[in-house]
Amino acid sequence: MSLKNSSGFNPAAVKPFTEACYDNNLVNSQGIFLGDIPIRFALPLLLLELSIIFIFSSTANFLLKRLGVPRVVTQLLVGIVLGPSVLGQSRQFRILMFPERGMYLLENLSLIALILFLFSISVRTDLGLLRRPARSAVAVGFAGSVLPLALALVLFYTMRDSFPVDLQRTTLVAELVIRLSLSSFPVVADALAELNLLSSDLGRIAVSASLVTDVCSWVLKVLFFAAILFTRANSPASAFEVVASFVAFLIILFVFLRPTVVWIIQKKTPPGELIGEGYFVGLMIIALLSALTTEVLGFKYMLGPVMLGLVLPGGMPLGRTLTEHLDSFFTSIFLPVYVVLAGYRTDLMELNKASRWTLLELITFLCFVGKLIGSLAAGVFYKMSVRDAFCLGLMLNIKGVIEIAFINNWGDSQKATAQHFSVLILSMMIVTTVTTPLIKYLYNPSARIVATKRRTIEHAKRNSAFRMLVCLHTEEHVAPVLDLLEAISPSSTNPITLNVLHLSDLSGDTSSFLRMYRRPRDRGTFSAADRIVNAFRYFEQNRNYELGSLSIQPFVSSCPYNTMHNDICSLALRCKSRLIVLPFHKQSDGARETSKQSLQMVNRLVMDIAPCSVAILVDRSIPAGSTYAHTTSLFQHIGVYFLGGPDDRDALSIGSRMGLIRNAHLTVVRILLSSDEDINKRDPQDERFMAGVKKQHASNERAVFMERFVDDGEGTSAIVSSMSEKFDLVIVGRRKRQEQSPLTSGLAEWSECTELGVLGDMLATLDGEQVSIMVVQQHVWLSRDETAVEVPENVAGDATDARTIGDGSNDHLLPPGRI
Repeated sequence: MSLKNSSGFNPAAVKPFTEACYDNNLVNSQGIFLGDIPIRFALPLLLLELSIIFIFSSTANFLLKRLGVPRVVTQLLVGIVLGPSVLGQSRQFRILMFPERGMYLLENLSLIALILFLFSISVRTDLGLLRRPARSAVAVGFAGSVLPLALALVLFYTMRDSFPVDLQRTTLVAELVIRLSLSSFPVVADALAELNLLSSDLGRIAVSASLVTDVCSWVLKVLFFAAILFTRANSPASAFEVVASFVAFLIILFVFLRPTVVWIIQKKTPPGELIGEGYFVGLMIIALLSALTTEVLGFKYMLGPVMLGLVLPGGMPLGRTLTEHLDSFFTSIFLPVYVVLAGYRTDLMELNKASRWTLLELITFLCFVGKLIGSLAAGVFYKMSVRDAFCLGLMLNIKGVIEIAFINNWGDSQKATAQHFSVLILSMMIVTTVTTPLIKYLYNPSARIVATKRRTIEHAKRNSAFRMLVCLHTEEHVAPVLDLLEAISPSSTNPITLNVLHLSDLSGDTSSFLRMYRRPRDRGTFSAADRIVNAFRYFEQNRNYELGSLSIQPFVSSCPYNTMHNDICSLALRCKSRLIVLPFHKQSDGARETSKQSLQMVNRLVMDIAPCSVAILVDRSIPAGSTYAHTTSLFQHIGVYFLGGPDDRDALSIGSRMGLIRNAHLTVVRILLSSDEDINKRDPQDERFMAGVKKQHASNERAVFMERFVDDGEGTSAIVSSMSEKFDLVIVGRRKRQEQSPLTSGLAEWSECTELGVLGDMLATLDGEQVSIMVVQQHVWLSRDETAVEVPENVAGDATDARTIGDGSNDHLLPPGRI
């Protein structure tokens, strides 16, 4: 039998010490048929408790997620329902389902999950943001921390005699004020990821501001713990031992562990792959040992994994490995147990004496309001709108698992009584429950992408710079884009400004970015972005284009797939692009076809909110993975199917540009209904446009214009199927606004990829065809008069004709004067 003894019993404590006797041998049950009661044994009891928590949490999250309730609040609510406030009022329920011996197992298991979560989030933290942080982020973080800190501490020390005696004698209020005044980087990043705002302008500022304040808080925490250990040291020798032990820990981290992990990444891990299973297990053991080390040294268990994670290199492959192996299983399943247990300890019955906790709640409220006002003032000072600055303050006020960990520690050390604990948990729940839906309601980054002038190919002026934004996810997407660029053939009379955006998924990192490409300092290692940019630089330098006819500006972006469209569209707006070129989500190497649904989702979202025309390029001319080595474009024979409408006019506009180039053969097939043989029955806008294109190619012997008459969609399908094999590149309009046209009747029912439109989807699914396809959607221009701020001229480069609703607070990510 094992016995837990205590010198006293404190009923006001969060976890009062009690005498709990149980048999260490009661681990595995032999089953009910042999007379055992399974839940009296450790393993069945643990499995039952985990199952109850998982079932309640999943059900509650499914129901409350639709109302905008954050996950952490849902898990705390589950804990409150299971605890003494609701179901736990029944003593029989507590003894049967959550006895003392079972709680020990759950707590230790959840603490391990917390340690690994802190290690994982620290590895994925980009400390590069601290090298040159945006001034707005530093100001917001500083103002949002100092103001609540000053207000709350002044209130406490001026009214100290009015506070309950238990709060006067401990450092709880001071530690609480410091914790609530500072924003927690892991919590803010996780909450913004849940809201799909991590890659938004305000999201990036909030992440940077919280990182700055969080790093400062951990430094202060180390100094605070060191000061406590110094004051408690019995002699100078003991104080020296404290310093020497911590310095030795740092030396192990920097001199031994970091070089070892770097060696594993560079020498033992193939490019693009995750680290080996053995190395991963070793890192998990080291993370747990780091927590043990700092706990033994007196610096608390949370500090070790945080420091270890910050020292190790993030991103691929280590950060990605932790994301794949930890986040998808351990921290997603067992970390919620930690939060649920915090809710379980919350007792609403402890709130019956309002006089004992009113002042504590006032301190919490002052911290919330002070942070909100400080962030709001700093944001307005840096030219943000009041609405954006207010949302930024709400983002920095979000609370989560880190704050829960601190409240738990105060309860474990008995700095906080059960009443204090319950008040603080409820306050955190209220703040997070209010702020999260408000952020979602007030801030929509997609709604800010508004163009105030037509950004289409059809309305582009001749002899003016044609601005394009090409988006690339992998190196395989480079060759077809260069072929397309060669087919358009830049010249002094047809200059092209090409913005190249390399997109990568935010996996293995917590800080998204959109910035101009920078050459790597280490010339010995090259990333995918380096190789992509080098290919375009090589193309630019080895083509005998006239000076000034081609300008290439590379950008890089890292963000989640579900918000990637915002980066694409916001960059297109800032660069005043007339055309966004997206790669098709399917690739073929001649033997098999691969598909990536996340890219399809990105393409569809871009087409929904793009501030200019959009084209999806389906490359079927060369196997995927080929490099650009040929000297002339593969797109020599270009075909355009013109059925009418704005999308088809844009498609013909870019086809006409290609047809004006020497050696290019342009064939325009206009498909009409048999009833439209009379010109007077046709769309006059299409007629005027077609007449203008024919006039441009009047002396071009390589341009052929023909008309074909059909009765329905079947006739259109027959023409497209029979003629497409003659071309290298076929350009069609998406025609989403003309899906019900008799020319395509019956064809939409068989479409697999709606983003390609009816004709594009049909061409993409033709077996055996090696023709590439370009599907064009013309920008729908809508005049909007909502509150807006123009994009500065030094960012755009020419007369401003685009605006974003807000403040343009992403300017620190795209340096002025460089686009």
